[in-house]
Amino acid sequence: MNEEYMRSGASNEAITKLQEKRNKTGKGILFIAIGAFFLIIPPIGLVIILYGTHRIQKLRQEMKELYKEAFVREPLMNNFENVTYEPQWGFPADTVESFQLCQMGNQFYSEDYIRASYAGVDFEIAEVRVYDVYSTDDRDERSTTYFEGRMMVFHLPDKAVYPMSIFSRKYKHRAISRREAKQTKVEFESSRFNKAYDVYAQNEHDAFYLITPQFMERLEILADKYADGIALHMIGNSVALAISEPGKNAFDAEIEVGKLDFDKEMAKVQGEIDDIKMLITMILNL
Repeated sequence: MNEEYMRSGASNEAITKLQEKRNKTGKGILFIAIGAFFLIIPPIGLVIILYGTHRIQKLRQEMKELYKEAFVREPLMNNFENVTYEPQWGFPADTVESFQLCQMGNQFYSEDYIRASYAGVDFEIAEVRVYDVYSTDDRDERSTTYFEGRMMVFHLPDKAVYPMSIFSRKYKHRAISRREAKQTKVEFESSRFNKAYDVYAQNEHDAFYLITPQFMERLEILADKYADGIALHMIGNSVALAISEPGKNAFDAEIEVGKLDFDKEMAKVQGEIDDIKMLITMILNL
């Protein structure tokens, strides 16, 4: 990306503030290290560590918000139409449940909501985490994550698809019972595809019609790209897609300290946007 794009696209003010806070985060980490050294004097060392930790947590949240303003909003506007981008929003839990992509737990969180259009397809995307928090017999609190990553829903114009669910083999905590799976699982002639994916449909004929060799090839590419697993649920004129990526947010900075590399960050964001375009193109070929 050139400097002209930097001036017109991302806010210089947001970038400057973001760099300042990254510098402060580096100092905060050093502060905690000094506190650890002073643990030989427990009250002083503990106070230093607690203060440094609190300060870093606050800086991280501020940096997260600035990053999205500096590097994400403008590229979204440049690549898509009718863009709504609300980093603090997400999908409601009942909407995620309606996607029929994963089991639902007793805890839920979603952010980075995007609604836009591309190639005539309206779509929505958000980061999602679904998990259970529970107590063990010895009263320890534990949690099980059912899903963490991106969920998307694509609304196809003037097109209806057959009810069907597709899960890569590595995708865990599926929203389908074992009994349902046994009754509706479809096997294809491609042993390679069968090893990579499980397909469930109400009618085998519909599955064979929809999942062509070309579509299989694209799904196999996705399975290689997203190693933690993907899932699709198709019904009516909508296709819901889940990409499991634990510990990753597509539109967050990968590091929090050091000097910003503008070109690298813009390339990272553009890469995520290009992936969305590729997925839409693939789904349009259904």
